[in-house]
Amino acid sequence: MQFTVARMGRPGLRRWVLAWILSFCVVMPAAAHPGGHAGMEPGPPDDEEIYPPGDLATEHQQGPALSEQIERAPLVDRLLDDPIISDEERRQLKIFHGRWDDLPDEDELTPDERASLAVQRFELNHPSLADEQVEPMLRARAALHRGEPSRVIELLEEADSVQAAVLRAQAHEQRGELNRATNVLRAWQERAPQQFDDPAEQTAAARALVMLAQLEGRPARDYQVAMNQLADARQRLDPLYWPAHLTEAELLMEKDNRPDAVEALLETLALNPRSSEAWYRLGRMSARGFNFDGANEAIDALRQTNDEHLLADLLEVHMRLVQREPHTARETLHAALERYPEQRELIALAVAVESMAYDDDATAEAMARHDELSPGSPLGPLLAGEYLSLARQYDMSERMLREALNRQSNATAPRIELGLMLMQAGDIDAARRELALVTRMDPFNRRANNTLQLAEELLQYETIETDHFIIRYKQGIDEVLARDMPERLEQIHEELVALYGHAPDRKTQIDIMPDEQWFGVRITGMPEIWTIGAATGPVISITPPREGARQRGTFDWPNVLRHEYVHTLNLSQTNNRVPHWFTEACAVAEEYVERNYSTAQLLAWALHEDELFTLETINWGFVRPRTPRDRPLAYAQAHWMHEFIVHRFGHDAIVDMLNLHAKGVEDVPAIEQVTGLDGDGFMSAFRQWAHDQVRQWGLAQHDTSERLRDILAGRSEPESSDELSELLDEHPRHPELLLMLAHRAIDSGDPAAARRAVMRYADARPVDPWSYRMLVELSLELGRDDEAVAALTYLDQQELQHGRWAHQLAQIHRRMGNLDTAGRSAERALQREPYNGTYRELAATIHMQRGDMQQALHHLQGLALLEPTRATHQVRLAALYARVGDGEASRRAAEKAREIDPASPVDRFLESDD
Repeated sequence: MQFTVARMGRPGLRRWVLAWILSFCVVMPAAAHPGGHAGMEPGPPDDEEIYPPGDLATEHQQGPALSEQIERAPLVDRLLDDPIISDEERRQLKIFHGRWDDLPDEDELTPDERASLAVQRFELNHPSLADEQVEPMLRARAALHRGEPSRVIELLEEADSVQAAVLRAQAHEQRGELNRATNVLRAWQERAPQQFDDPAEQTAAARALVMLAQLEGRPARDYQVAMNQLADARQRLDPLYWPAHLTEAELLMEKDNRPDAVEALLETLALNPRSSEAWYRLGRMSARGFNFDGANEAIDALRQTNDEHLLADLLEVHMRLVQREPHTARETLHAALERYPEQRELIALAVAVESMAYDDDATAEAMARHDELSPGSPLGPLLAGEYLSLARQYDMSERMLREALNRQSNATAPRIELGLMLMQAGDIDAARRELALVTRMDPFNRRANNTLQLAEELLQYETIETDHFIIRYKQGIDEVLARDMPERLEQIHEELVALYGHAPDRKTQIDIMPDEQWFGVRITGMPEIWTIGAATGPVISITPPREGARQRGTFDWPNVLRHEYVHTLNLSQTNNRVPHWFTEACAVAEEYVERNYSTAQLLAWALHEDELFTLETINWGFVRPRTPRDRPLAYAQAHWMHEFIVHRFGHDAIVDMLNLHAKGVEDVPAIEQVTGLDGDGFMSAFRQWAHDQVRQWGLAQHDTSERLRDILAGRSEPESSDELSELLDEHPRHPELLLMLAHRAIDSGDPAAARRAVMRYADARPVDPWSYRMLVELSLELGRDDEAVAALTYLDQQELQHGRWAHQLAQIHRRMGNLDTAGRSAERALQREPYNGTYRELAATIHMQRGDMQQALHHLQGLALLEPTRATHQVRLAALYARVGDGEASRRAAEKAREIDPASPVDRFLESDD
């Protein structure tokens, strides 16, 4: 649905306003244009199954509220306060600029003023809009919004303005008469002047150019001309004419240029804070970016204008579909349809709602109603395909999007959505074909261009194929990581398939993106994203675990891929219907790493402060956190609830819940069926169990004396060691007291006493890694290697980023002669830092000492990729190849060593015939 608003007032007044503004020497900000502004980018990426950031990524922070970003234009107030304008002109300006608070009573307004105010407020059934005295253009706009295109055509049959042509074309488009819409705009274009003196006509001319180009399948043809016309309307004709900013925002949104579109919408609202269309479009972008606070703010702004605002209802339905809540969307939709039974976007959204509810009969009925009113229109299947893609229903989405293209083969919107959907589904070649076609038609769309460039690059990537995976990587250093993956991935597959009793019906694609920007494009079509790994069903993408420009740093890549592969299995097992919190719970539960101390502290705090999510709110802790702690808490609590279910009901309960989700059963009913507890009963039992867990962690709340609280807070010092002993007798397992005593013992310089004190604290609070770090140092100092190994093993089990603990373990085990254990530790170090040459060299050395020449060869080959200019690696490769009997490979390595360094000692390998 396209919205336009008439400019009220006389041309003479507009010219006076322009001169009056220029007399202040004020330059209004330029409107948004491609590549121009840096605006508000809504929300985190589209709803991907995303690996939790923890310490690995910068937590997304919400921006300020939309209303806080709107700066009302002071020039409008000065204009309204100027005594030179008449009362009639002032009324018209107040209506036009949304300054309605001190308008006279309606009966003191003219018929046209009452109708204009009603259109602005979207009071579309207002009596003035049926008044034959009212300007036909105003009545036609209201009729178009109501879904009465025949009335629009009737009212404007004799009108000859560009605005009338646009409204008539939109009316024919609503009726599915695309050829007639094209003919109306062509007829206008043939007699249109190059330039207009009226900003309303100039703005409508820009919209008409773009509409005609879209209908003809050439949406890029006049795009820049239209943008220039809008700039002319704003700058030359009337800097306060806000519909020019609004129309510019609409064009930018169509090109997926969201930052610049937001900038233009904020400029619109500066000139008219009550612009319904501007609030609606800000809300749409907010909802699509999972900024539900922003979407709700827009809905509230619309309903403050009109509590039965059509655009508020439309926006709420769109938001509920993003949230995958078709049942609540249906309630709002049906209420709106009672008021506007033929409103075309509502009718099209009904197709999307029933598709998202997986109700085939209702979908067919909604489509029949859609086609009855707008035969051949692509809008219904387009909206359904878009939301089904967002819900990972790729097959259903493709059918709907191709139906939209069948109805309008030269339309770009369904083809863009189809290309983006195919990329998420892993069909890169098909996505490239669709995106190549659409970018030839419309080279200005940012997401389409970004994704096409990525698709073309991905098709040039190297691949490694295993029984269940296809690994893609860019030729170069990332081959090191790709070569590490096959065996580990197949092990992950075997373990998880056995656990869940389900295997995907196709190979999973693993895309190693070269940096965070390409990773962002792979997941969202845009280069900005906040995480390191994401699953879109059959595709898992990760950034490389390495340091450097545009990199996210090191991380445990098998842990990330195991987490993401749980999503792939869960999505496949449930037909992509698993609730977000539950698949994250499953994924975190199957990670290799243990729950870390900061997570335990967060959970304990949330439990004590009654800040745990409910079953109704936990999903949105992932996709739209309100505070920086919400997302990590959502991951941690989801895992905790999974742990409770397994503890109380066994792992089979998890599989049973997944099977129920596959049948469309939602999360609370699934819990009730599997556990026998309703939602409140489940959460009550969970909290009771959680309190026991927190006590075992040493994070329970303790009753303490005021004296002990002062000592622990550092407000006073203990009078003597006897007082400390007395306090310890009173609170023998108080973790904070034991921690203070451990610090004192360490400071005393007696390692044996310090070890005993640290171990006592570790027993009282086993989740704090500080005690294990101290035990490593103290045990090594005391010669207790076994204790040091145990402490390092615990630290390594909690480590997500670095290989330092595993590397240290490998060195200790090698020194102790435990070569097999040393080899496993060396491999774990490389899981976090696969590009670390020092770690890989140690691994190669240990495996040679173990006699595992193939594994040693693997790491030497990796070293050669990491450091291609070091002849030493090629010399070692030549020797190892010769040792395993591969004379040809030995000779090639020797030749390469000589190329790098002519003095390399490789003669015997070059002369060998073996």
